[in-house]
Amino acid sequence: MSAKIIRDPLYNYINIDRGRDPWLLELLDCPEVQRLRRIHQLGISYLTYPGADHNRLAHSLGVVHLMQQALEHLGRLSGDDDQTSHGRAPLLAAAMIHDVGHGPFSHLCETCLGTDHEEWSRAIILSEETRVHQVLRTHFDPAFPRRIADLIDKNNQDQPAWQKYLLSSQLDMDRLDYLRRDSLCTGAGYGHFDWYRLLNTFEIHEGGGSGRDIVWPDKALLAIEEYIFARYYMYHNVYLHKATRGFEKLVEAMWGRARRFWDDGRDVALVPAIAAFWAAEGSGGGARPTVPQYLAIEEFTILLQIQNWTTHPDQALSDLARRFLERRGLAMIEAPDFSGAIAPSYEEWEHALRALVGTKVEYDPPELYCLADRLEAKVDQPYLPEKESDEQSGPNAIRVKVEGESQPIEVSRLLRRLEPRVEKPVDRVRYYIPKELHAEAKKLRAGWK
Repeated sequence: MSAKIIRDPLYNYINIDRGRDPWLLELLDCPEVQRLRRIHQLGISYLTYPGADHNRLAHSLGVVHLMQQALEHLGRLSGDDDQTSHGRAPLLAAAMIHDVGHGPFSHLCETCLGTDHEEWSRAIILSEETRVHQVLRTHFDPAFPRRIADLIDKNNQDQPAWQKYLLSSQLDMDRLDYLRRDSLCTGAGYGHFDWYRLLNTFEIHEGGGSGRDIVWPDKALLAIEEYIFARYYMYHNVYLHKATRGFEKLVEAMWGRARRFWDDGRDVALVPAIAAFWAAEGSGGGARPTVPQYLAIEEFTILLQIQNWTTHPDQALSDLARRFLERRGLAMIEAPDFSGAIAPSYEEWEHALRALVGTKVEYDPPELYCLADRLEAKVDQPYLPEKESDEQSGPNAIRVKVEGESQPIEVSRLLRRLEPRVEKPVDRVRYYIPKELHAEAKKLRAGWK
């Protein structure tokens, strides 16, 4: 049997050729990659959507599958020219391990531990201690791990632009997989778009500002619009869901309080892996935790730590820990409508809301029970950067070929019609308070001027 066949709920079968890509199967079996089985793709969204239990490994395999199809499509267009052929192995490797640096509960861990998953992905790939590094080095050459690390580095522009685009851009293989996978597993139903057309109509455009750019023909414009709105709806209905964000803010507050105690020399009943990680951070001299210390922190580590805090003598810390484990989150209340105000008075509103909470909450400090969640104005725009602020421009932008010229997606008539509505979007702030105070807070907001 020449192919390793993996069952997948989204694509039915994912195939890896044992004869052509045995190294890819070795990469899949690396402990650093298998660790992704134990990392929720959507963090703690399972508290909102019970079906959101899918993991980062399933997503990574999905990206490999789409990258294989994208490369086959380019091969048909170019007749397997040297540039496309030479890009195959790096792109498949990067597709498999682009998320290898994610920590527990994905992006939530980054806020709590002060980490960046892309930095850790590069560190894991470059560390001679990891099996990932050893497989890449053995099957290719000593410089190959560095090439993969550079390929996933958003700040590195030395790699071919078309390869960077397929891996990380406004319309890449990563997004094509996770939007549909997240939609399927949450049951939200918003992530539907003509992904097959997008995957089989793009071209490499010669002569762009960055060399060879990825573009789509104008016949794919409707599919691109459909993709953009699917992403917009998923962003608002899944990724920014108020219940999920509330639990995230609760965990951040809990973790921040524990870290302040630890910095002050107080006992916070740390599990060994987290104690070692924080100790390495605080050792001074620019020291940072090692790759093994980072990889030792898994989701079960975080959950055990939170369970430890349920019996901590600090009442606020123990209460927040119990609220999370028992799924007793905080209720969301929107700030008053300041859209027409010259200078929105968020500070006055926050002061009044915290004063209300302070008179009712029995634990100190009461501000732990009035948490602000600031949503940037860009999230209300259909064509928004999801990850980094600069992804909407330059080589990362979606481009369409019109009369032989590469044009930005803004040529879409539908998006142009929406421009007046989103020309001056405003930031929004949501607050999370104990559910028992929600009715009183709504009365306060109703009377706010």
